[in-house]
Amino acid sequence: MHLDHAIPWNTISKLFSVRQNDQPSLSRDGTQFFATDLNPCMKPNQDKELLYFSNAIANVIKEFSATERKKYPAQFPAESSGQLFSDELLQKYLTRNQEYATYGESYLTEQNQHLEYWIRRAHAAYERETDTWYHPSKALFSCHDLDLADAIKILTIENNMSAVLTLARHPLIPIEDLNSIGWGHSFGIDHLMDYCLRSYVYLNILAEFPEWCQNENYRKLEAFQRLERLMTSNCDGDGQMPMHRSFYCDLNKEGQFVPRDIFADMGRMKEYLKLCFAVIYRYDMAAKEYGREGNWLMEIAGALGQLHVDICHYYW
Repeated sequence: MHLDHAIPWNTISKLFSVRQNDQPSLSRDGTQFFATDLNPCMKPNQDKELLYFSNAIANVIKEFSATERKKYPAQFPAESSGQLFSDELLQKYLTRNQEYATYGESYLTEQNQHLEYWIRRAHAAYERETDTWYHPSKALFSCHDLDLADAIKILTIENNMSAVLTLARHPLIPIEDLNSIGWGHSFGIDHLMDYCLRSYVYLNILAEFPEWCQNENYRKLEAFQRLERLMTSNCDGDGQMPMHRSFYCDLNKEGQFVPRDIFADMGRMKEYLKLCFAVIYRYDMAAKEYGREGNWLMEIAGALGQLHVDICHYYW
């Protein structure tokens, strides 16, 4: 489907078929059953094809990331104050309209709209009398700053990458600390990429099985059930969730999420997959600015794990 001229979705889909899982699942009442799912056909060339496929996606991500970076200045001045994003974007989140109403907190605020707020937050652990105490060696973010990680996620989704790059390049704002933060479970900026990649890989492959995309037959597949639960769940640091919830669900009059037939509107499906991919390469572009070089083969192997294949050992 998406970028099928560069990513061999059709070829990779031929490695899978819909059948019962080899391993039993556990129902809510404690009984075991064998769920139906997309499973590997165990063809002799399976690992070779999966490796080729993984490299294809990784290379396209890197290519788009590099192209996107050329749209912005090579250097960003390390200002001490300034507005990071527009009042219009701020108002979109402050009004909490129906599209975002029940998706958690207002991720963008009048405080995090300003660069100086990020600098102060990064130095909050240190007692100081004046701003002259600000220094890269004293800058630190922790799990208590998950709201800032969420703001980065939203700015990336909204394609406000000038703001993200300004933060990523600033010596007094250690955005890299927010990449993988957590407290027993993680909720860092990397969750933005992870959720998009999981959905992007699975839905593109599922689309190659048209008989399972009709009449919501895909709801019988265990991996889709897990994916839908993940993409519509509540969690700490849920800045990555709005774009997925608004695709997988509708909001009824009571403000409750109602699952929709995601394959009924293929135009919407294509726009969602396009956004997922854009967020992935924007994340890669920004992560490189704050010193994180993504291991895309490992990330893609993790996404393929939804399809009961394990090629992670090739990348250790």
